[in-house]
Amino acid sequence: MEEYSIEPTKKEKRIFTFWVVFAIWFGAGISIAEFWAGALLTPSLSLWIALGIIIFGHIIGNLLLGLIAIEGQETGVPTMVLSRRALGIKGSFLPSILNYLQLIGWTAIMLIVGANAMNQVSRSFGFENYALWIILLGFLVTLWTYIGPEKWRGLEKIAAVLLLTLSLWLTYVVLKNFSIGMLFSRPGTGKMGIMLGLDLVIAMPVSWAPVIADYSRFAKGKRGASWGTAIGYFISSGLFYFIGALTNVAAGKNDPIEIISSYGLGIPVMLIIIFATVTTTFLDVYSAAITYKNILPKADVKKQILLVGAIGTLLALVFPIDKYEGFLILIGGAFTSLTAIMIVDYFLVKKGYDVKDLFNNTNLINTKALVIWIIGFVLYVGLALESLFGVHIPILSEVGLKFGSTIPTLILVGVLYYLVARRSV
Repeated sequence: MEEYSIEPTKKEKRIFTFWVVFAIWFGAGISIAEFWAGALLTPSLSLWIALGIIIFGHIIGNLLLGLIAIEGQETGVPTMVLSRRALGIKGSFLPSILNYLQLIGWTAIMLIVGANAMNQVSRSFGFENYALWIILLGFLVTLWTYIGPEKWRGLEKIAAVLLLTLSLWLTYVVLKNFSIGMLFSRPGTGKMGIMLGLDLVIAMPVSWAPVIADYSRFAKGKRGASWGTAIGYFISSGLFYFIGALTNVAAGKNDPIEIISSYGLGIPVMLIIIFATVTTTFLDVYSAAITYKNILPKADVKKQILLVGAIGTLLALVFPIDKYEGFLILIGGAFTSLTAIMIVDYFLVKKGYDVKDLFNNTNLINTKALVIWIIGFVLYVGLALESLFGVHIPILSEVGLKFGSTIPTLILVGVLYYLVARRSV
């Protein structure tokens, strides 16, 4: 079946309309993780500044996602296969391994976040069982993933409508119970710099960059693929970031679920948690399986889906979730650099790919591209170290505090790769 293959998707199988792509990424953005990430911005930053960062950061991040979506739609192949053109077939194995591991990690984190939220809500009914919620959510995520892309069209549309309804209700509850004018007038404490806040926002959409083409390759047209991805994720992720920031300013708590469930909305909140966890996390499980196939083409994707779902669930049962902020930044470091290379290579250097080259590329490892990717990764982390861990690095720390990590890395890696690649064309 083509949905479990890394070979180019045939034209007649590219059936996802704008609304199907929109529904997939709208569902991905409605996540408890977005709540938490948004809450990290406040009260260090004022709500006005946090809102500006959320909008600007999502514009940058979703622009990158939209460009990768075009690559996937035009070639019909997954993202890690696309990376072969710049890095070489074997060169693509390194980011594939890293992506495989981060997707398993994200699966575990999303299950942990979802189970904690479910436990919190169910406590109001006199019942709590963290392990049970982990296993239930893990089962639902794995089942949703296992049914395959052909079935997602209907399911994702239904889920998107339910999530939109529940999210609007949730937003209304938050705004109704807090004075929005008073919250916007509160100054920030200044413990977080604006550029670190921007990095935290951009890191979330960029963490999806390595999987975007896994879904846009099923889209009918590149406009639907690009705009469906960018707009769908922008609306839902931006909204949930804002609610997280808003509730942390209002109540000094970084978990909006605790606040909202206290208003007696247990069942609707539970539905939000279940649908949000499933519609976000299945993307991690499916893409981990497809990424693994880029390394071992003969691998059985359905078996990988079951394996990734099981590992993610087991990991969630034992994994302590802390340093969430650092996790987002480090992931951003790896895939900001790779995203810059892939976009520059496709749109500026090669100006499109002959898909056959992705499977018959005689240049198995592009050492120069790999070195640039690693330089970008190291640069990103170096720029972020002082903000994250208080480690000062001369020059890098000053640049990082002033300009953040994401934008300098995108610019440096893009320029370096363009100059090196153009000399080889």
